[in-house]
Amino acid sequence: MNATTESLCGIEPAYKLHDLAWAGILQAAQKKQIPANTVLFRESEQCTHFMWLLEGSVRVFKHSPEGREITLYRVSPGDLCVLSLKSLIGGEGFPAVAKAETPLVGLMLNKSQFDRAVDECGEFRRYLLEVLAKRLGDVIQLVSDVTFNRLELRLCCLLGKLFEHSAGKPLQLTHAKLAHELGTTREMVSRILKELEHKQCIRLSRGEIHLLSKEHLNWQGHA
Repeated sequence: MNATTESLCGIEPAYKLHDLAWAGILQAAQKKQIPANTVLFRESEQCTHFMWLLEGSVRVFKHSPEGREITLYRVSPGDLCVLSLKSLIGGEGFPAVAKAETPLVGLMLNKSQFDRAVDECGEFRRYLLEVLAKRLGDVIQLVSDVTFNRLELRLCCLLGKLFEHSAGKPLQLTHAKLAHELGTTREMVSRILKELEHKQCIRLSRGEIHLLSKEHLNWQGHA
């Protein structure tokens, strides 16, 4: 199914690309709907298409030889997956795993359409550079956090962000899920959560984490 004019109008505010050549390329793009939990790329698979994400969220993560995971970044509407760009441009295998966290809607360009967009659309080239620069900063921050920050601090910061996103409502997620985000083990996360519960920052229940004191959680995160 080709992208309609309504689809183009719908994504224009998000991407702010007004180049006529880009609009023509999008008219030929294929609109895709992808179910939640679909694995988009496995490690070493080559990317052959470029996708503008219109709806949904993609988690990009790395496996360790011991079976642990760590989230590298997420792709939301308006973002780009830099590792898929690396694979697409360089003809290399995807160096991680990309999985749909929610149902996805996107516009798909094949390699020749993508190359044409890079060659003909100045706005698109600038947008690629802006997003690549931002994502590089995110990855450097991740490396810095993993290398220099204690696991307790990283977990407190993650919980703080999640509670902020949920407006303080209980978080429905498992200890294993938190471990996958941080690249550690479920046992380590459970131990730290118990300590935070003892300090009355949070309260644990089956499958949920309740916020008791935002101030105490933030203090623990900066201790």
